[in-house]
Amino acid sequence: MGDDEYPVPGVDQTRAEVEAHEDGPADYGMAWVECILTDDFLTVWAMLDDQFRLALAQHWIYANRNDRDITRFARDRLAHDLTNPQCLQHELWPRLHAAVLTELQRDLAGWDVDQLGFMSRPRPVSPGYEVVVLGQGIEVRVIDHAEPVVAYPLLMRLTERGWLVARAGADTMPVPGWPPAFPPGQALIRIQT
Repeated sequence: MGDDEYPVPGVDQTRAEVEAHEDGPADYGMAWVECILTDDFLTVWAMLDDQFRLALAQHWIYANRNDRDITRFARDRLAHDLTNPQCLQHELWPRLHAAVLTELQRDLAGWDVDQLGFMSRPRPVSPGYEVVVLGQGIEVRVIDHAEPVVAYPLLMRLTERGWLVARAGADTMPVPGWPPAFPPGQALIRIQT
């Protein structure tokens, strides 16, 4: 077997292709999900692309727009304050932290950090962006499309800070705003029968 061949029958990827994906966006995506599953929200928040972090903060602010603690702040300023590196000192940070972490953990309910793996070959979608599809099961195998699978797509973005999560649960960018939009995209969050 040559260096260009992958040692799993039916997988037509080169070793270099798998390693680039595995050591790049797939590795960072798996690390991010591990942080969610182990309650390490500070790392989860730091590994988000700025646009996704802003959309999540705006979503929380908008969902709680009638809350007296939130209406004391101008919403654009509050969104900015909750997404900057000093956000831990903001009085509303604990509430945002709890709400976003709960939502992300709900998406991954029942997942086991020790069984986390990536299910996809490299899927570049535009310059600097790649989709990673995560799943449960550490064995290397070819997935039969008739077989039920639980999958979790991540849109990853290559930045000066390295690979960051640009969107979780879909392969499209969120659109910040009031309210922010989270287009469903093409990748399914869960494939079950």
